Amino acid sequence: MPSSLFHTARLVLSSLVILLSLARFAAAEDLSRAYLLPELFEIMAAEGRSSVLAEGAVPLEGRALADFERDVARIYDRHTMHDAFLDSLMAEMAATPEVLRDALEFAQTDLGKRVLRLEVSARDALLDDEVDEIARLALHEAREAQPGTVAADRLEMVRERVEANDLVELNVSLGLNTSFAYYQGMMAENAVNGLDAEQLLFLVWAQEPEIRADIEDWIESYFMMAYKPLNDDELAAYIAYVSTPLAQAFNRAMFRAFESLFNGISLDVGRALGRRLNVEDI
Repeated sequence: MPSSLFHTARLVLSSLVILLSLARFAAAEDLSRAYLLPELFEIMAAEGRSSVLAEGAVPLEGRALADFERDVARIYDRHTMHDAFLDSLMAEMAATPEVLRDALEFAQTDLGKRVLRLEVSARDALLDDEVDEIARLALHEAREAQPGTVAADRLEMVRERVEANDLVELNVSLGLNTSFAYYQGMMAENAVNGLDAEQLLFLVWAQEPEIRADIEDWIESYFMMAYKPLNDDELAAYIAYVSTPLAQAFNRAMFRAFESLFNGISLDVGRALGRRLNVEDI
């Protein structure tokens, strides 16, 4: 091939790579906006910091505690979380553009826009302990309600929505894996004495019933609150959509991206706590 033709071919290939990269970036931006990901990760970052730094959860004090709080703020940076998740999610769907296309099309429907806004708004509201308590009380009342009542029927629909995407099992798996990563981080800093990998696995699996119960309570109270403004026909239409093969594929891709993100975060939190514990012991 003449050098001029080779140079032209190389320029064409470079242009195609740039165009594909720009198209992928644009699709990622569209997905982020449509699914309100910047808002969602602002909430998730607040949830994470609150959980890690809950009263009595951190065996540190004084300067070591202050340093750990800074570590947690850095680890739970909403921009870093958002970008890492979105990169993973786009990679998960790289071979299945029809899944991404379907997810974007749904998010642009009137029902999609409304549901996504309701889900994010409810999750934001639940950061308030009083709101969370009210939501859990409403769930308890729905669980105790007689079959055929409005509350009982709505809870049944919420459970159909949960089951459509296997949300309890996926969240339990995520909870167990992130717990394991957290202890691995502490072990990496030699902050867990006398515990080997097999014992660590046993310790984590012992938490499964508690993790499952907490997830079932949280997700049902969350969805009962989030979907309250929807009438039965609207909620039924949403359940029908999330039950489709493409929507289920999108849900699985999201959970793989969440797992990648939160395993890394939990490992980093465990390592950070391990380092601070070691400094405090000196």
